[in-house]
Amino acid sequence: MEYSAPINTSAGAEEAALLRKRGQGAVAPPPGLPRTAEEGPAPGLKRMRGTVTLSLRTPEGPATPPAAFSLEAEEEEPAMRGAAQARGRAALEGGCRAIADMAVRLGIGPGVRDRALEVYRGLEEGKGRAHHYYTKGAGRSGDALYAACLYVACRSAGAPRTFKELAAATRGGAASRKDIGKLLALIRKRFGDDAGGEAMGIGVVRAADYMERFGSLLGMGEDEVRAVQEAARRMQDQLDVRRNPDSTAAAIIYMAMQRRTGAGRSIRDVSAATGVADNTIKQAYRELYPHAQLLFG
Repeated sequence: MEYSAPINTSAGAEEAALLRKRGQGAVAPPPGLPRTAEEGPAPGLKRMRGTVTLSLRTPEGPATPPAAFSLEAEEEEPAMRGAAQARGRAALEGGCRAIADMAVRLGIGPGVRDRALEVYRGLEEGKGRAHHYYTKGAGRSGDALYAACLYVACRSAGAPRTFKELAAATRGGAASRKDIGKLLALIRKRFGDDAGGEAMGIGVVRAADYMERFGSLLGMGEDEVRAVQEAARRMQDQLDVRRNPDSTAAAIIYMAMQRRTGAGRSIRDVSAATGVADNTIKQAYRELYPHAQLLFG
């Protein structure tokens, strides 16, 4: 298609000369038109009988079919999705194996282990920034996440484990306690458990929940275990003791050991079995000792 427009080159030259005389400079004509009559026509334009012919024809050449690119994209997209799914399955299987190994090291039974696996799978389905930071960040192995899942499962089963015990089973050791606590908050948020544990069935940890396991580790008989469990319930109902439940449980067990007619256990033995520091047990023991008659009467 061609478009022709008449021009008046002499009028344009006179106007440009007049502006130069006034000191304002020449006004450039539209692109593609000659600046002055002396300069002649711009390259690519034809002057034919006072008209300029503009050619709008596109250069002819072999057209590249766009379908070639879309076909390649369609072939690559399923392959990328398949690779991502394979990586996700491998990561999930690796995490499940790690939780099972950790459960064996901690002496956790199959039922509690399976509950921890359910929590882990549910958490993996809703990955977010916090999940990535605490499990895939620099220097992080993911052990803290597996320990947090086991923590939830143990509490659901009524046999809670302390952060110290769980951290000891991770590669980071005691340094993982902080990460386990933060991941527990992440798990609660993921499962809508902002109200304190009802959504996951983990409830509130009490000193009585630790007695059966602590007593078994210290070789206590069934009657002694029932006695310390009852003492823990009385403390919960009638005393205002603001200490961690594992600390008060260790103190009550130590108090029961001191009331034995035969040989008791030292505070170091109780500390080694419960994971509570010696000084912490002593402080809780001094606080509870005046109420010994109420607890064991």
